[in-house]
Amino acid sequence: MKYIIFFFCILNIFIIYSCSASTDSRYADDKNKNEVEKELKKETDSSVKNIVEDFDFTPYRTKLEIPEKEISIPTTIDYSEIWYQYEESEVDTSSQINRKIIDKVNGYRVLILTTDNLEEANNMRSEIYFNTTQKDVYVIFDPPFYKVMIGDFINYPDANELNFKMRQLGYNTCRVVNETINIFE
Repeated sequence: MKYIIFFFCILNIFIIYSCSASTDSRYADDKNKNEVEKELKKETDSSVKNIVEDFDFTPYRTKLEIPEKEISIPTTIDYSEIWYQYEESEVDTSSQINRKIIDKVNGYRVLILTTDNLEEANNMRSEIYFNTTQKDVYVIFDPPFYKVMIGDFINYPDANELNFKMRQLGYNTCRVVNETINIFE
């Protein structure tokens, strides 16, 4: 029995040793590939260095002559021409000063500007107030930013219409946002 166990131990050692491969034979193919790639790279580098550019493109170059145009920029903008197919109604501002807020509900406003500078927000508010007929202009502090918003709209299409008008006036970054709006008497 001892001889059989000894025989199997020797057989196992022989099998394990014969199945293992040395590191030289294991990575020999990778070394050969790397050497072949290096030789190919050297050959292509030397062939690229031998290329001489002899093409002359100057006969194909054209000179473009652009005539100068005189641009006239209007100093004042007539907003009635910009707001195409929209009638502006004259708003009585004296009645708006004494309006009372009776409720606050979820609705829509048009966000014109978001900034961290209070002076910039107030300048934008006064610019919108005096250049449009929209008098519901708000500067809201939502830390850390001041938001300039206009309008109190219950319906989204009404707010979107004002958004379109403001974009026509040049306020390209404005957008309609959900906001708590004021309901007046």
